[in-house]
Amino acid sequence: MSLTAIFQKINQESFDGFLEVPKLCWNSRLRSSAGRFIPGRRRFLRESPPTIEIASYLTEETQADDLIYDTMAHEMIHYWLWVRHKPYGHNAEFLAKMRLMGVSRYNSVPRTRPHKYIYKCPACSKDFPAKKRLGTLACANCCKQHAGGRFDPRFKLVLDQVLKPVRT
Repeated sequence: MSLTAIFQKINQESFDGFLEVPKLCWNSRLRSSAGRFIPGRRRFLRESPPTIEIASYLTEETQADDLIYDTMAHEMIHYWLWVRHKPYGHNAEFLAKMRLMGVSRYNSVPRTRPHKYIYKCPACSKDFPAKKRLGTLACANCCKQHAGGRFDPRFKLVLDQVLKPVRT
């Protein structure tokens, strides 16, 4: 089923056909969120339509149809509030409509990146996994115990391991 068909179905079921079809597209870069609503703009020569993006990785999940439907419905609530010139975040009106429609607030199948680096505290040997290289940081527990909560270079985290990427 196409994104437009899913949009039209939800629009009829939950919004009485009130919403115009915005720009609908797949987004291959979304990982932790399953979708997003981008409000439109009307500025002189830079007009851009409102957009609903759905994470393309959802098509690979076992419950793909349900996840895509749920995500589209969630993003349509944001759009519905925006069209009505209301705050379109996760506010009380958003949550009430979400419950009425039986829609989920959170992505149940986020794609997260694995950790690439392991840092270690030289004092307590505690490991700190990280997805990216860290700047100058120190072990909070050691700084609290031995330096009154202030940064102390004795507890500066040291890069211990660089993990190899896992291909899926």
